[in-house]
Amino acid sequence: MAAPFKTQVKVLLEKDCEFQIGIRKGRVLELRKEGYLTFWEEWSDPDTGECHESTAGLISYDAIVTENNYGKLKILKRPLARPLDPKQVRRCERVSVEIARMRFKKQYVFAIQEMLDKGELKLIRDDFDAHVISIVAQGTKRYHEYLAAKSTRESKRGGAKVRKSRKEIEQAVEFHQGFKSGHTFWKWYWQWRIDGDDGLFDSYRNCGKYKRYNDATEAFVCKILDRLFDQERVTIKSLVESVQAAIDAENERRERLPVPAAKLKMVGYDYVLGHIKDRAPVDHAIRKHGWDKAYKDLHTLGMGIETSRALERVEADEYTVDLFVLMESTSLFDHLPESIKRILELDGTARRVTLSAAIDVHTRCLLALQIVPQAVESPLRHTLEMIYTDKSPIADAAGAKFNWPMAGAPETIVLDRGAHYIEDDAYDILAYLGITNLGAPAGKPWLKPFIERVFRTIHDDLLLRFSGRAFSNVVERGENDAEERATLTLEAFLGWLVRWTVDAYHTKRHPALGMSPAQAWAKAVSVCETRYLTSNEMREAFGVRMRRKLSRSGLRVAHLDYQADAVMEEFLKSSASDFEILRWDGDIGTISVRADDGPWTSVTACDEMWIGKTDTDLRVWLNERSAQEEDERIARRNFINNVNSESYRLKRLAGLIPLPKTRAELAKDIERLMRHADTAERRHAAGRYRDLLADLDDDTDVETEQHDPANATEYTDLDREDDDFEEDSME
Repeated sequence: MAAPFKTQVKVLLEKDCEFQIGIRKGRVLELRKEGYLTFWEEWSDPDTGECHESTAGLISYDAIVTENNYGKLKILKRPLARPLDPKQVRRCERVSVEIARMRFKKQYVFAIQEMLDKGELKLIRDDFDAHVISIVAQGTKRYHEYLAAKSTRESKRGGAKVRKSRKEIEQAVEFHQGFKSGHTFWKWYWQWRIDGDDGLFDSYRNCGKYKRYNDATEAFVCKILDRLFDQERVTIKSLVESVQAAIDAENERRERLPVPAAKLKMVGYDYVLGHIKDRAPVDHAIRKHGWDKAYKDLHTLGMGIETSRALERVEADEYTVDLFVLMESTSLFDHLPESIKRILELDGTARRVTLSAAIDVHTRCLLALQIVPQAVESPLRHTLEMIYTDKSPIADAAGAKFNWPMAGAPETIVLDRGAHYIEDDAYDILAYLGITNLGAPAGKPWLKPFIERVFRTIHDDLLLRFSGRAFSNVVERGENDAEERATLTLEAFLGWLVRWTVDAYHTKRHPALGMSPAQAWAKAVSVCETRYLTSNEMREAFGVRMRRKLSRSGLRVAHLDYQADAVMEEFLKSSASDFEILRWDGDIGTISVRADDGPWTSVTACDEMWIGKTDTDLRVWLNERSAQEEDERIARRNFINNVNSESYRLKRLAGLIPLPKTRAELAKDIERLMRHADTAERRHAAGRYRDLLADLDDDTDVETEQHDPANATEYTDLDREDDDFEEDSME
């Protein structure tokens, strides 16, 4: 119906249309430019009990469209539509079984009509009885053909042929044998002639709507179950036995009364289970598992978590994998320093490793996934660093087919209150990076459901494919020794983990997204590009501090020299040579330097080949440079031995090699080397110090000293040694 004005609006109601919005009912009086002139019936607020009188007013066209979009608009009566019989069930309210039973009857009615058209059957009830076998045969044939056509029919969607699932194929309906009578078919035919398809619906929807047990039995069962619900987690079978035993005892008590009372009807397993599901699901869950577990399983989700762009919300957590891994040092760790190898504890034993992961909620892409050794104090620091960096080189090294470009600056990150995540260092990094920190309390996994679900996916889709699985309890584990069955090394585990992430998880269609996480990421970044940090910002957030001495060649850090004009001016102007260094492994081409707690200055590497390179590139280069072939080592060893032998031979021929000394000569050389040493022992043996002319003033002392046998002997020996030294010099 066109609106009586030029403005184009969406008109959903017409004059005299009766509708309902919420609990309010109204009728359209006329359509105006501003909206619908509506007469509202009186109504009562169910929350406050306040009564509102009937009134008339305008409601805009956009308001009606909005209520329709939210599913709040309900049409009660259209003026041009056929009035609905209150006793008639609308087709949309029919269940699938009712419709299947109607179509079953319809095929027999079509068979009857076909026989009437051919003259094989007369429109007389007695003739229906006479030809009941033919009606059953032709009706059954038509019904089987109908089912076969529905099961093989294909629907075209966008040019592609899609075969229907089993749920969409109508199941065959089987009635009891009593329907195969002429009177039944006579009734079906005339119901169809009078009311059409609606006349073929039966009263199947009313089946089972009677109370099998009276109110007294239900009250007694409720009282017994109320006593049995507790956190001992009693099974349904045990509850049934307890209820049946109580009913049996109650019936005996009632039978022994002076005036015997009516007995209670015995209930079974289905009744007790149905009672718990229909009448006491919350009470049973709370008293069986506790409030926290019941809240986790039963609380309503509502809208859930909504995001509009990539990296708007990131969830991070740790997970100890349910698999034993051999901690062996393989070629993957050759370029790592010994300190890192000690942290990884590559001692060859089989242990379970802990993963630290982060996931983007909007695209379900993994932004970080790495092992966390026990010795690492702040795993959040390394996880955040991985979120900001492109992980495609890691995927290439693992042999993955696709890249891992998912990276950028997150806006909000959800963490738990674990010991590793509540440190001051972690909070300082989050504050510096401008990331909103949402701390989830422990034991509330539904507050970060996406990362928890990914951990379960890793377990179900990857870990179960390898031997060495650890089980949750001794009953499930049985005699399975996970440590003995471990066959996967740490290097192989990391490689498979990366390949699973890039080639299996990111490429699999996600039901909530309607596409794969990789496709969702590509779509998200095409609409809103992710934000990154500069190298200086990354260095300040994730860099490692150290101190180095400044020399004429610059600052040497990890085998590389860094040089800049400001640094050399500092070297020439001041005596300070101790500088504080800030180095980030993600970009070793530049470091930050400062002296005496001054401002930071960026200094580049002297060699341009390291501009934009990472610490991994440096480790690989050093490993390749330090590697030496065995043939080269043997060749150099033989050269050194040969040149020493030839040099010794030539020196002997030229008389340049002195002969070895005897023991007496060596002792004499040692005595000469020790001759002029000044020690406390020698000063004591020499006696009191005297001036140069002291002998002229004290003749007595001189005579005493001259006649001292010990001193005389000493001077004699010294003189003899000097004479020998002169003779050696003469020779």
